Amino acid sequence: MRAAMASIIATLTLSLVYGSVLAQTHVGGIPALESIHMVDALTGWAVTVTRDPAVNELLRTTDGGVHWMEVTPLRSSGRQILIENIAVLSSLIAWVESSEGISATVFQISRTVDGGRTWRNVAIPSWSAINFINTRDGWLLTHVVVAAGSEGVDIYRSTDGGDTWVREASTTYDNQDSGLPFAGNKVAITFLNTTTGWVTGGVNLPDWLYLYVTHDGGRTWRQQNLPLPPLVMPHWNAVTRPPTFFTPRDGILPVDYDVRNESGLKAIAAVVVFYATHDGGTTWTYTTPVSVTLGNGLSTSFADAKHGWVTDGTALHATRDAGHQWTTIQPASIFADVKQLDFISPRVGWAVKQTSPVLLKTLDGGHTWVPVPYIVVRP
Repeated sequence: MRAAMASIIATLTLSLVYGSVLAQTHVGGIPALESIHMVDALTGWAVTVTRDPAVNELLRTTDGGVHWMEVTPLRSSGRQILIENIAVLSSLIAWVESSEGISATVFQISRTVDGGRTWRNVAIPSWSAINFINTRDGWLLTHVVVAAGSEGVDIYRSTDGGDTWVREASTTYDNQDSGLPFAGNKVAITFLNTTTGWVTGGVNLPDWLYLYVTHDGGRTWRQQNLPLPPLVMPHWNAVTRPPTFFTPRDGILPVDYDVRNESGLKAIAAVVVFYATHDGGTTWTYTTPVSVTLGNGLSTSFADAKHGWVTDGTALHATRDAGHQWTTIQPASIFADVKQLDFISPRVGWAVKQTSPVLLKTLDGGHTWVPVPYIVVRP
């Protein structure tokens, strides 16, 4: 999946053309990054912060984040898009779910197999969460009706790389036969294989964990309960994050808990708990909870089943034993306001700042961070 030779060739190509296109970099300055998705030490993808009008860009790097080539797919009309979600499979293969803006009613899935040089577009009915497990098998969770704290959704499946989609399940206010409740904000859909997957998110009710699992490719769902560590006692609210699998059996599932007072009306503490599985998600075991700043956004990243990190934008916590023990790192002030972590090995990782066009990199597991001055090259 990590095509080293393709990365080397792409790097050489970029170095040859870079001099001739340098003048075409963003005239308004370097855009800030919203998220980064590195595949290996050299190649990766990034999405820029949304601008006014509501458009953003998809970028690709082949030199570790120093140079980024703009590879945003366009609509068939040639109009710029708003990237809603991205699913990265390799250094060359990715899917982008996009719209024509915040109030758009037209949406599409775009697929590239050549690093963004060319795209194939397919219309979809609504904005979606997207997940692919290989070049052919993928799922969409499309939002049909959005109410306060509740959502009606359709779940679609593709077996041809996203060219065609078949609806597998639905949930509405008056039809919840699929097993997915209408209540709750359904944020992500993630599959381990062609049969087993999860829908994650949150619900505005105390002591209800939003985690639903399927074992028939997405047609039917049931709630999957997780054991609570002693630190998390009623009452609490939780947001489940998508699980990440490193082998067909070994995976990590992060859950953000807001612990509330006895009445359940006021949040008094916040912790993130990483659940580990060694049987393909049939059972999950909690690890040591990590206390974080209440009200701050969180970012988590695991490079493998043992090495992980979590930050609330200030402190950085790291584990080398799958979450059983955590070490708190106090990086230099440049690390402040980090909103996303992305590690590709126990030592190498990147961090994206809140709004400023600053990309950070570490080579020692997060103890020290240095800025990566980057530029965006446009064709």
